[in-house]
Amino acid sequence: MRGYRWLFLSVAPVVAVLSLLAGCGKKEKAPEPEAAVVEAPKPAPKPMDVLPLRKPGLWDMTMSEEGSEAQAQTMQICIDAATEKQLGITGTDLNGDRCQKNTVSHLEDGSWGILAECNMGTGGTMEISGKITGDYTSNYTMTLRSQTTGAAVPHMNRVVNMTILSKRLGACKAEQKPGDVILPGDVTFNLFDMAGKEPGQ
Repeated sequence: MRGYRWLFLSVAPVVAVLSLLAGCGKKEKAPEPEAAVVEAPKPAPKPMDVLPLRKPGLWDMTMSEEGSEAQAQTMQICIDAATEKQLGITGTDLNGDRCQKNTVSHLEDGSWGILAECNMGTGGTMEISGKITGDYTSNYTMTLRSQTTGAAVPHMNRVVNMTILSKRLGACKAEQKPGDVILPGDVTFNLFDMAGKEPGQ
């Protein structure tokens, strides 16, 4: 019995060492790869809103400046599709190509919000913001705030708040041509003739 006990005591340490070595020889289980993060596709940018074109014909326009003692100015202008594309934001001049940074938003209440930056040459840079209510194609009200900076003539560097009432009267008269402007007192001139260019240029 004593011999067996000695044998057990002699073998036990060896078994313990072999067990330890066997454990060291085992390969640790590789961690499972992390699941790849899949980003949700980004929504496509919303197309920029575009104002509808006003109907061709003779338009009556009344412009008033907030805080000005001068009376509201009234005029009529004959437009067609080509003229409409060249007119500026107010619809009374040919500055459409000067305003390169335009943003138009069709709002939930049916109105239109507009933002623009126009390079007026020696007239400086004009930043415009405003809102249009009504049916833009035939009858609308436009409220605008314009701020001019960098103009060569100092008094042109100012902020102007303006309201423009516009409505289509019907077709242009037989003797009228696109770009004709009629002022009170039957004073008439043509925007394209004054600018020395043809419609569509």
